[in-house]
Amino acid sequence: MLKVFNKPALTRRQRFTKAILSGSLFTLLATVLNIVLIKVFHLYFVILYLAIGLGVGYVIQHFGKGVQVQFSILAAGLTAVCIIICDLVAYDFNLFSLLSSFTDSYNTLFALGYRIAGVYLAYSNARVV
Repeated sequence: MLKVFNKPALTRRQRFTKAILSGSLFTLLATVLNIVLIKVFHLYFVILYLAIGLGVGYVIQHFGKGVQVQFSILAAGLTAVCIIICDLVAYDFNLFSLLSSFTDSYNTLFALGYRIAGVYLAYSNARVV
C-alpha cells in the first residue's frame, strides 16, 4: 500500500519552534556554564566560544531539521547573545572596560577572531544541507 501523505511529519513552523526551544535551552545552559567558569573558577577562555557555536548549531540542526536560512540566523543570533552576556559578566557589566579591552594588544584580534568564528560555526552548522 502506498502512503501518499506523511501525517505525523512536522510542518516548517513546528520545526522552527522546536529549533527555537532547543537552541535557546542549549544557549542558556552554555551561558550559565561559562559564567560559572568565569566567576567561580576565574577561568575566561574565549576559545570556548567555538565550542558554544558548534553546539548551538548542531542542536538546532538536530532538533529543527530545517534547510531554510532562518535556522542559521537563529543559531548565529543565539551564539552572539551568549557571547555578549559572557563578555559583560567577565568585565563586571562595565561597558567601558569591555570596549577598551578590544584596543589593548594583538591578543584582542585573536579574541575577536574566536568570537566571529564561533558565530560563523553556529551559522554554518545549523541547517541540514
